[in-house]
Amino acid sequence: MTPKSPILRLSTSMTTYLLALVLSLLLCAPVHTNASELSADSVFDIEPLVERTDGSDLIYEPDFAAFDRSIIGRAPSDLALLTNNGPDSRKLSAGETVCYTVDKKTLFGDDKRDVEDHEPVDDTEESGHQNSRRATTKTVYISANTCSRPTLKAKDKNKTPEPAPQLSLYVSTTSKIKCLDSKNYNQTNSDLKRVPFEEGAATLGINATDAIYISIASPNITEKHDGEWSYQIAISFDEYFHVYDARNDTAQLLLMDFDSTSALLVSKNLTQDSSETQQIMKRPPPYQIFVGDEKLKSIDGLRHSACGLKQSADIWANDDETGRHNNLVTTGVTTRGPGQLPKQQFLIAGLNHSTSYSGILVKMPDPNSKRDTKSGRTIGGGGIVYRATSFETSSSTNCKMVTNLDFCNETQYAVPGNDKKFNNTALAKHYDDYARMMYGNFEKVLAQIPCEAPPESRYSLARTCDQCREAYKRWLCTVTIPRCEDVMGGSRYSVVRNAFQAFPNGTKLPDDFRKGLKSSANNSSRNAWIDKEIKPGPYKELLPCEDVCYEVVQSCPSAIGFACPQPGFPSFEVSKDKD
Repeated sequence: MTPKSPILRLSTSMTTYLLALVLSLLLCAPVHTNASELSADSVFDIEPLVERTDGSDLIYEPDFAAFDRSIIGRAPSDLALLTNNGPDSRKLSAGETVCYTVDKKTLFGDDKRDVEDHEPVDDTEESGHQNSRRATTKTVYISANTCSRPTLKAKDKNKTPEPAPQLSLYVSTTSKIKCLDSKNYNQTNSDLKRVPFEEGAATLGINATDAIYISIASPNITEKHDGEWSYQIAISFDEYFHVYDARNDTAQLLLMDFDSTSALLVSKNLTQDSSETQQIMKRPPPYQIFVGDEKLKSIDGLRHSACGLKQSADIWANDDETGRHNNLVTTGVTTRGPGQLPKQQFLIAGLNHSTSYSGILVKMPDPNSKRDTKSGRTIGGGGIVYRATSFETSSSTNCKMVTNLDFCNETQYAVPGNDKKFNNTALAKHYDDYARMMYGNFEKVLAQIPCEAPPESRYSLARTCDQCREAYKRWLCTVTIPRCEDVMGGSRYSVVRNAFQAFPNGTKLPDDFRKGLKSSANNSSRNAWIDKEIKPGPYKELLPCEDVCYEVVQSCPSAIGFACPQPGFPSFEVSKDKD
């Protein structure tokens, strides 16, 4: 075998070397193309570093044109964004769901590290990018009100009313479920919450560490109903935007009295500090009132919703006089009543006799005192709805509400009346003028008492003539202007008057009812003047408390000869209250 020559071996090596050199030169040759000249159709676009809205380090977020954005975790574009104290109002068809989100930027701002009152959850994260993330917590107050709901079809309105079903509020704290409803809700999953609306309102507080997802879902409805729902939803970091005061200990709205077509209601005292009275009296009345007829079911399913009451209540009155049938309500702030503390009073007219109603107070916030300085929005702008007060008008037409009397300024209740002779205003003046005249006689008697004598010469070291005047005036107004009740109803503390007289319309009480009512007290009013001038016909008088009489005895000189009924007297036994 002949060995290869050195020349052949050199030629082979040289060839290999030259080929490698040429290839290297081709690959390393300069390219005169700018980055701006890259094809717009390139599969991979160059992405800049982006700043995370949650405040962590700058990171690279790829944008792959060949792939859908949902593949890399971008939130669905159909999620509406809720912001602090910013309400959102929409309509909702049956079986429909509207989905929202509260993102991290809304929760924590542009930089979470600058947010106060938020504590780190974990300080043991690994070094690097993960170490710069700070898990914080923020309380989110979620609230929603139903503003309107489907109504009964015309052919079903005469049947037993069935209110439309309530909406549902859903909340998800996991990004795995961003549009929660009855189909994907699982009550065993702690990341998912459901709150059914109650009387048109739902609230939920969430401690959020990441974006949260909120849904309002409507149920399917039967063929008996037509229409859709409308609602308002809001989130707040301050307090609930919509509030229902569910406290059952005391009612915010108190019923004072009523007749067949009107009712008098007052709020609780607006303050317990008498030094604030004058300041409160100068302000506009704080409450709006809504009244719903229980027979009409107008506010059924909406009693806890301010916007629902505005759209559905039979009567809505506010200080701006922009409500519904605002002219039927006379309202203002008064100091009448025990303690002389300010309260808001409502005289509601135009009601139907023998009808049950619900009265509801709503307090809207003062936009000047409860304004979010950052956004300019009103904190708690949805208002506070208070528990309903139920009342029923009388069937009797001869008991009439009177109020705002000049002399008997604490008298405000139903009194014996006669529609054929007096309207309510004229009736009130007639009673008030008579009481003032009777009080003039008392002043003549009291003038004989040495009220201005030195203390050792006065009738009492504990009481004064001014206190006597006040006590006597209260008693006089109470007995001169009797409190009237339906003769066929009333309380056990009342006595029948004028049993054998005719009503103003000419009718009389049934014979069976009048059996046993033979005494003079049952066949006349306390004051003959009432039967002569007003002629109210049969009614029941609710007798005054015995303390009103005893206060006169304790405050006035014995020389005027004033005395009160003693135990054993019929009038004493039927006193309204011995407390």
